[in-house]
Amino acid sequence: MKKSVLVAAYVMAGVLFASCNNNKTVYYTPREITCATDAPRYDLHLQPVELECFGVRDVIAVDSMIVAITSDKQSLIKVFDYSGNVIARLSPSGRAGNEFLTVSYCDQNSVIDGDRHLILKDEDHIYRYNLTGSIRNGANLKPERLLDLPPYEKRANGFSALFRGDGSHFLYSGVTYNEILIPYEAIEMNPDGSARIKDGFQLPEIKFYPPLYALVKPDGDTVKYDIYPVFPNFKEDHYAEILYNSTVRMSDDGNKVVIADAYQDRMTYIDLVSGDIFGVRCPDFVDYGKYSEREDLMSMTVEGVYQMVLYSDKIYVLYNHNTVYEEEEEEKPLNVTIRVFDWNGQFIAELVPDARIWSFHIDDKTGMLIATDYDEQFYMADIRELAGKLEK
Repeated sequence: MKKSVLVAAYVMAGVLFASCNNNKTVYYTPREITCATDAPRYDLHLQPVELECFGVRDVIAVDSMIVAITSDKQSLIKVFDYSGNVIARLSPSGRAGNEFLTVSYCDQNSVIDGDRHLILKDEDHIYRYNLTGSIRNGANLKPERLLDLPPYEKRANGFSALFRGDGSHFLYSGVTYNEILIPYEAIEMNPDGSARIKDGFQLPEIKFYPPLYALVKPDGDTVKYDIYPVFPNFKEDHYAEILYNSTVRMSDDGNKVVIADAYQDRMTYIDLVSGDIFGVRCPDFVDYGKYSEREDLMSMTVEGVYQMVLYSDKIYVLYNHNTVYEEEEEEKPLNVTIRVFDWNGQFIAELVPDARIWSFHIDDKTGMLIATDYDEQFYMADIRELAGKLEK
């Protein structure tokens, strides 16, 4: 969840971040538009679903099933029907060839020879997992390894990939920075037992490197998209690492990707075939380059994107309207809507759910939206009629 990532980043950053010399943000898009503010709003009634599932990390809706990816070591993958009845409890945590120690969903699934396959990630690899076959088997079938992840110390937050039918894949990750080694003699202990850098010791400069967005072809040829080649001079230097977190989705035909930047109210569309790129800013966009040195930056920066789902050739973005300050310091409850965009960057509708959900998915066959909140209450709503209105 985004909130825990942000808190962890603050703690890890500590005193180790030196100044960043860049002074503006550069967006690598040939053109950029601000979306309209008058999109129609629709109420979205969510019906509670009574099912027992705890430690939920991801929720997926496929083939009239609710698939929950969890932190439960006894069953990392739990499958239910729409009534909340258990279909299967799969994947106990382990090191066998058909097991995962931990698992997360990589936001892609497909049907191969009649079976539903999910793209899943553990600590070191990305796999294609036969969900239907595993349910039929009563236990995990051995997943197909698709990609080895970089070593943990070289991996930015959110490192993942989306796969195309031609054997290529789109890589993405957050901001990275150079490793700074602090010699033992430069550290001294405070009376309370915590460590600090000795007075007069000059830390080496931390250098931040932009997020990775790249198309890797089967022959290894790589096309990189430097959407953020230059960072602002943030008053708090470690914001460079924290504030560039993207949610990325790929169109069903594999020809396009859309990148939604969590805290920026900004989306980037890339046509992987033609190479065309354009950006879309929401009306409440906060320009880091303009406000980066302000102490109240976090009271201006919205939490923004929590989830993004593709359905019926539209892009559904779960959006929290609270600022980072309101979430972290004031602990305000989620204030979410679902913004709907098309692949031309048009903001075409806003759905207002009657529950404070933090994750959702839509079954592309049934049009059933499945969601969950922080209390791990599940909800559902048939959005076929509503989706039909968005086509007009």
